[in-house]
Amino acid sequence: MPDITMPILYWPLLLLGAYLLGSVPFAQVMARLHGVDLRDVGTGNVGAGNLTREVGLAWGALAALLDGLKGLFPVWIALKAGLGPGASGMAGVAAVMGHNWSIWLRGRSGRGLATAAGVLMALDPVMLVWTAGWSLAGWKIGSGLGGFLGWGLLPIVSVAMGRPPAESLVLALLSIILMSRRAQGNPGAEPGRIPALKRVIYDNDNVIDDFPETVEEPLTP
Repeated sequence: MPDITMPILYWPLLLLGAYLLGSVPFAQVMARLHGVDLRDVGTGNVGAGNLTREVGLAWGALAALLDGLKGLFPVWIALKAGLGPGASGMAGVAAVMGHNWSIWLRGRSGRGLATAAGVLMALDPVMLVWTAGWSLAGWKIGSGLGGFLGWGLLPIVSVAMGRPPAESLVLALLSIILMSRRAQGNPGAEPGRIPALKRVIYDNDNVIDDFPETVEEPLTP
């Protein structure tokens, strides 16, 4: 019989590897190839959205794809190694944390949505339908608010759909990480609980009132 304890022994190394992979700022690397520092232009967000606005759609799409793979591969590897949805999902969470707080950028970087989507693609593709639906709805109600509803309510949807408790807990942690990064905003964002709450809901450092129609450029992904 195979030794089922072996995957668990290597799990800490998998988490570390997932974090280091997630921390690779593909969008920033591509921007620097064009002489642009994403932290100093546009929304200041180190992600595919800001890259698209500053460099071009093709480069932004490539960055989004690579960011998604950062979340997909660690989870896929963990599942193939025989780990359950909880342990495998934590590898994806580590990748998202690496993306959001990259050691190469010495602090906050992207928002982690593309990487989180990759995690869902490997862990439970059906759950990705929920978040993708709200992303599309964001064209009408404001993409920041759509992202809040899609990712913020994800663990509740998971429980309602009868997913394993370990998976629901992972999705709850993933949601907390994504919302925490939104609450941070970019360097120089207005401090205080109310501005942070508005950033959580609208994902914008410059929300001027409580209605999504007034949100200027959202900072995702």
